Amino acid sequence: MADAKPRCRLYLQAPAPLTAKLEAQLTQTLANTSAACVLLCDEGRTIDESLADRLIDLIQGAGVACLIENDIALAERLGADGVHIAADADLYESARNLLGESANIGVGCGLDRHDAMRLAEMGADYVAFGPDHANGIDAVDQCAELMAWWSDIFVVPCIAWNIDDPEQAARLAGLGADFVAPARTIWQDDRAASAIGDIDSAIGRVRRAA
Repeated sequence: MADAKPRCRLYLQAPAPLTAKLEAQLTQTLANTSAACVLLCDEGRTIDESLADRLIDLIQGAGVACLIENDIALAERLGADGVHIAADADLYESARNLLGESANIGVGCGLDRHDAMRLAEMGADYVAFGPDHANGIDAVDQCAELMAWWSDIFVVPCIAWNIDDPEQAARLAGLGADFVAPARTIWQDDRAASAIGDIDSAIGRVRRAA
């Protein structure tokens, strides 16, 4: 019997502003899903350091990695597990130099194969493929092609980015996505924890041959 690859896991995006409501939703979600990582997003704003510090403690205390979007210095200062940045070679080198080899540094590649290959060769810990907005059908189909191609060739983990539909999430997990990241806008729904739980259940049922 062929060995099975590890199950696909959730990667959560927590949008700015980081509010008490979001903290409560996140606490509930972490308690009821198998999330592997939480990204504290900046949305082009300055992240509230005191709340970010508390959220990092909450997330890491649940045994989940916590990354910060874009702000390399803040990640280093607050003791986050790493950063998520654009697929830019110079930016990646800056992040690695400051945070060190043990940090988790992931890159968002959109639907660009060349950027993903270049940053993976440089040592990125994961590459993220996907549409700018959740569940654009054409973009999800392109993402599916990328998942199948990447998982066939590379060992660097890949993330299916901005996927809110459980069926699409399961499809991408079956094609090789190591993680599925629901869009940060999913938290705007009062049923966010339930919706994320549905995605977690869908990808958790997928079994993949190694």
